[in-house]
Amino acid sequence: MVAYLPFAAFAAAADLAGAVLVVTAHRKGLAPLRYFVAAGAGFMLAAAFVRMLPESAHVPHAFLFVLVGYFGVHLFEHTVAPHFHFGEEVHPEALLVHTFFDGVAIAAGFMIGPALGALLSIAVVLHKVPEGFTIASVMLAGGHSPAAALGAGATLGVLTLAGAIATGFVAEHHVGYALAVSAGVTIYVAASDLIPEVNREGGPALGWTVFAGLVLFALADWLLAPLGGH
Repeated sequence: MVAYLPFAAFAAAADLAGAVLVVTAHRKGLAPLRYFVAAGAGFMLAAAFVRMLPESAHVPHAFLFVLVGYFGVHLFEHTVAPHFHFGEEVHPEALLVHTFFDGVAIAAGFMIGPALGALLSIAVVLHKVPEGFTIASVMLAGGHSPAAALGAGATLGVLTLAGAIATGFVAEHHVGYALAVSAGVTIYVAASDLIPEVNREGGPALGWTVFAGLVLFALADWLLAPLGGH
Protein backbone atom coordinates (compact mmCIF):
# COMPACT_ATOMS: atom_id res chain seq x y z
CA MET A 1 0.00 0.00 0.00
CA VAL A 2 2.80 2.41 0.85
CA ALA A 3 4.19 2.42 -2.71
CA TYR A 4 1.14 3.95 -4.36
CA LEU A 5 -0.05 6.29 -1.59
CA PRO A 6 2.34 9.12 -2.60
CA PHE A 7 0.95 8.95 -6.14
CA ALA A 8 -2.62 9.01 -4.86
CA ALA A 9 -1.70 11.93 -2.59
CA PHE A 10 -0.24 13.84 -5.54
CA ALA A 11 -3.40 13.23 -7.54
CA ALA A 12 -5.46 14.42 -4.57
CA ALA A 13 -3.36 17.58 -4.38
CA ALA A 14 -4.20 18.28 -8.03
CA ASP A 15 -7.89 18.48 -7.08
CA LEU A 16 -7.06 21.12 -4.50
CA ALA A 17 -4.82 22.93 -7.00
CA GLY A 18 -7.75 23.24 -9.38
CA ALA A 19 -9.90 24.70 -6.60
CA VAL A 20 -7.15 27.15 -5.67
CA LEU A 21 -6.92 28.21 -9.31
CA VAL A 22 -10.56 29.19 -9.58
CA VAL A 23 -10.66 30.85 -6.15
CA THR A 24 -7.56 32.99 -6.74
CA ALA A 25 -7.86 33.67 -10.46
CA HIS A 26 -11.65 33.91 -10.69
CA ARG A 27 -11.90 31.89 -13.89
CA LYS A 28 -9.00 33.54 -15.69
CA GLY A 29 -7.23 30.60 -17.34
CA LEU A 30 -10.37 28.76 -18.33
CA ALA A 31 -9.09 28.46 -21.90
CA PRO A 32 -5.80 26.75 -20.91
CA LEU A 33 -7.85 24.49 -18.65
CA ARG A 34 -9.68 23.18 -21.70
CA TYR A 35 -6.40 21.85 -22.99
CA PHE A 36 -5.96 19.85 -19.78
CA VAL A 37 -9.39 18.36 -20.45
CA ALA A 38 -8.50 17.51 -24.07
CA ALA A 39 -5.10 16.00 -23.27
CA GLY A 40 -6.57 14.10 -20.34
CA ALA A 41 -9.26 12.58 -22.56
CA GLY A 42 -6.72 11.27 -25.06
CA PHE A 43 -4.38 9.94 -22.39
CA MET A 44 -7.17 8.30 -20.37
CA LEU A 45 -8.70 6.52 -23.37
CA ALA A 46 -5.29 5.23 -24.40
CA ALA A 47 -4.54 4.03 -20.88
CA ALA A 48 -7.91 2.27 -20.62
CA PHE A 49 -7.75 0.45 -23.97
CA VAL A 50 -4.02 -0.26 -24.18
CA ARG A 51 -3.29 -1.18 -20.55
CA MET A 52 -6.29 -1.37 -18.21
CA LEU A 53 -8.50 -3.63 -20.32
CA PRO A 54 -5.76 -6.13 -21.30
CA GLU A 55 -4.46 -6.33 -17.72
CA SER A 56 -7.93 -7.09 -16.34
CA ALA A 57 -9.08 -9.41 -19.15
CA HIS A 58 -7.82 -12.56 -17.42
CA VAL A 59 -10.44 -12.52 -14.65
CA PRO A 60 -13.79 -14.27 -15.25
CA HIS A 61 -16.45 -12.02 -16.80
CA ALA A 62 -13.97 -9.13 -16.87
CA PHE A 63 -15.83 -7.13 -19.47
CA LEU A 64 -19.07 -7.43 -17.54
CA PHE A 65 -17.31 -5.58 -14.72
CA VAL A 66 -16.08 -3.00 -17.23
CA LEU A 67 -19.70 -2.40 -18.19
CA VAL A 68 -20.69 -2.24 -14.51
CA GLY A 69 -18.17 0.59 -14.07
CA TYR A 70 -19.29 2.39 -17.23
CA PHE A 71 -23.04 2.13 -16.74
CA GLY A 72 -22.81 2.52 -12.98
CA VAL A 73 -21.38 6.02 -13.37
CA HIS A 74 -23.86 6.77 -16.16
CA LEU A 75 -26.79 5.73 -13.95
CA PHE A 76 -25.49 7.73 -10.99
CA GLU A 77 -25.03 10.87 -13.05
CA HIS A 78 -28.48 10.73 -14.59
CA THR A 79 -30.42 9.77 -11.49
CA VAL A 80 -28.58 11.17 -8.47
CA ALA A 81 -26.28 13.87 -9.80
CA PRO A 82 -26.85 15.84 -13.03
CA HIS A 83 -23.58 16.36 -14.89
CA PHE A 84 -21.33 19.40 -15.09
CA HIS A 85 -19.85 21.45 -17.93
CA PHE A 86 -16.69 23.47 -17.25
CA GLY A 87 -17.91 24.83 -13.95
CA GLU A 88 -21.53 25.70 -14.72
CA GLU A 89 -23.86 26.00 -11.76
CA VAL A 90 -25.12 22.44 -11.49
CA HIS A 91 -24.87 19.64 -8.95
CA PRO A 92 -21.28 18.41 -8.37
CA GLU A 93 -22.10 15.06 -6.74
CA ALA A 94 -21.14 13.11 -9.86
CA LEU A 95 -17.52 14.10 -9.27
CA LEU A 96 -17.52 12.16 -6.00
CA VAL A 97 -17.85 8.82 -7.79
CA HIS A 98 -15.28 9.80 -10.42
CA THR A 99 -12.67 10.82 -7.90
CA PHE A 100 -13.10 7.75 -5.69
CA PHE A 101 -12.40 5.49 -8.67
CA ASP A 102 -9.40 7.61 -9.57
CA GLY A 103 -7.86 6.30 -6.37
CA VAL A 104 -9.01 2.76 -7.13
CA ALA A 105 -7.35 2.90 -10.55
CA ILE A 106 -4.04 4.15 -9.16
CA ALA A 107 -3.93 1.49 -6.43
CA ALA A 108 -4.99 -1.36 -8.73
CA GLY A 109 -2.41 -0.30 -11.29
CA PHE A 110 0.42 -0.40 -8.78
CA MET A 111 -0.74 -3.80 -7.52
CA ILE A 112 -0.18 -5.15 -11.02
CA GLY A 113 3.09 -3.31 -11.65
CA PRO A 114 4.85 0.02 -11.11
CA ALA A 115 4.75 0.98 -14.78
CA LEU A 116 0.98 0.56 -15.01
CA GLY A 117 0.51 2.38 -11.71
CA ALA A 118 2.62 5.31 -12.88
CA LEU A 119 0.76 5.49 -16.21
CA LEU A 120 -2.63 5.54 -14.51
CA SER A 121 -1.39 8.17 -12.05
CA ILE A 122 -0.51 10.44 -14.99
CA ALA A 123 -3.92 9.80 -16.55
CA VAL A 124 -5.63 10.74 -13.29
CA VAL A 125 -3.59 13.87 -12.62
CA LEU A 126 -4.26 15.22 -16.12
CA HIS A 127 -7.98 15.57 -15.39
CA LYS A 128 -7.70 16.37 -11.69
CA VAL A 129 -7.01 20.09 -12.09
CA PRO A 130 -10.15 20.61 -14.24
CA GLU A 131 -12.07 18.50 -11.72
CA GLY A 132 -11.04 20.72 -8.80
CA PHE A 133 -11.68 23.80 -10.92
CA THR A 134 -15.20 22.58 -11.69
CA ILE A 135 -16.31 21.84 -8.16
CA ALA A 136 -14.90 25.14 -6.83
CA SER A 137 -16.69 27.01 -9.64
CA VAL A 138 -19.96 25.33 -8.68
CA MET A 139 -19.50 26.28 -5.03
CA LEU A 140 -18.70 29.92 -5.80
CA ALA A 141 -21.55 30.19 -8.30
CA GLY A 142 -23.89 28.88 -5.61
CA GLY A 143 -22.94 31.71 -3.28
CA HIS A 144 -20.59 29.76 -1.03
CA SER A 145 -17.41 31.24 0.41
CA PRO A 146 -13.93 30.75 -1.08
CA ALA A 147 -13.12 28.62 1.96
CA ALA A 148 -16.06 26.33 1.16
CA ALA A 149 -14.91 26.11 -2.48
CA LEU A 150 -11.42 25.09 -1.36
CA GLY A 151 -12.98 22.60 1.05
CA ALA A 152 -14.91 21.03 -1.81
CA GLY A 153 -11.71 20.60 -3.80
CA ALA A 154 -10.03 19.08 -0.76
CA THR A 155 -12.96 16.69 -0.35
CA LEU A 156 -12.40 15.34 -3.84
CA GLY A 157 -8.76 14.79 -2.94
CA VAL A 158 -9.68 12.94 0.24
CA LEU A 159 -12.00 10.65 -1.72
CA THR A 160 -9.17 9.84 -4.13
CA LEU A 161 -7.04 8.77 -1.19
CA ALA A 162 -9.98 6.83 0.24
CA GLY A 163 -10.37 4.95 -3.05
CA ALA A 164 -6.69 4.02 -3.06
CA ILE A 165 -6.70 2.91 0.58
CA ALA A 166 -9.94 0.93 0.22
CA THR A 167 -8.53 -0.88 -2.79
CA GLY A 168 -5.49 -1.88 -0.75
CA PHE A 169 -7.70 -3.61 1.81
CA VAL A 170 -10.46 -5.01 -0.38
CA ALA A 171 -8.94 -5.80 -3.74
CA GLU A 172 -5.59 -7.32 -2.87
CA HIS A 173 -6.78 -10.70 -4.13
CA HIS A 174 -9.29 -9.28 -6.61
CA VAL A 175 -7.23 -6.59 -8.28
CA GLY A 176 -8.34 -7.67 -11.76
CA TYR A 177 -11.96 -6.90 -10.93
CA ALA A 178 -11.04 -3.54 -9.40
CA LEU A 179 -9.07 -2.64 -12.51
CA ALA A 180 -11.93 -3.76 -14.79
CA VAL A 181 -14.47 -1.58 -12.98
CA SER A 182 -11.99 1.30 -12.98
CA ALA A 183 -11.47 0.85 -16.71
CA GLY A 184 -15.21 1.22 -17.25
CA VAL A 185 -15.27 4.38 -15.15
CA THR A 186 -12.22 5.76 -16.98
CA ILE A 187 -13.74 5.12 -20.39
CA TYR A 188 -16.98 6.78 -19.32
CA VAL A 189 -15.25 9.88 -17.93
CA ALA A 190 -13.04 10.25 -21.00
CA ALA A 191 -15.47 9.32 -23.78
CA SER A 192 -18.81 10.43 -22.34
CA ASP A 193 -17.74 13.42 -20.24
CA LEU A 194 -14.50 14.92 -21.55
CA ILE A 195 -14.66 14.24 -25.30
CA PRO A 196 -18.15 15.81 -25.63
CA GLU A 197 -16.79 18.92 -23.91
CA VAL A 198 -13.96 19.07 -26.44
CA ASN A 199 -16.46 18.64 -29.28
CA ARG A 200 -18.70 21.33 -27.83
CA GLU A 201 -15.84 23.83 -27.59
CA GLY A 202 -14.59 22.88 -31.07
CA GLY A 203 -11.51 24.11 -32.90
CA PRO A 204 -8.55 22.25 -34.40
CA ALA A 205 -6.27 23.11 -31.46
CA LEU A 206 -8.36 21.09 -29.02
CA GLY A 207 -8.62 18.24 -31.51
CA TRP A 208 -4.85 18.10 -31.84
CA THR A 209 -4.52 18.28 -28.05
CA VAL A 210 -6.62 15.11 -27.68
CA PHE A 211 -4.28 13.41 -30.14
CA ALA A 212 -1.32 14.81 -28.18
CA GLY A 213 -2.72 13.04 -25.13
CA LEU A 214 -2.46 9.76 -27.03
CA VAL A 215 1.12 10.58 -28.07
CA LEU A 216 1.97 11.49 -24.47
CA PHE A 217 0.62 8.13 -23.33
CA ALA A 218 2.72 6.26 -25.90
CA LEU A 219 5.83 8.17 -24.81
CA ALA A 220 5.15 7.59 -21.11
CA ASP A 221 4.41 3.91 -21.74
CA TRP A 222 7.73 3.50 -23.55
CA LEU A 223 9.72 5.36 -20.89
CA LEU A 224 8.11 3.40 -18.05
CA ALA A 225 8.46 -0.01 -19.70
CA PRO A 226 11.71 -0.85 -17.85
CA LEU A 227 9.81 -0.67 -14.55
CA GLY A 228 7.82 -3.78 -15.50
CA GLY A 229 4.18 -4.59 -14.94
CA HIS A 230 3.30 -4.59 -18.66
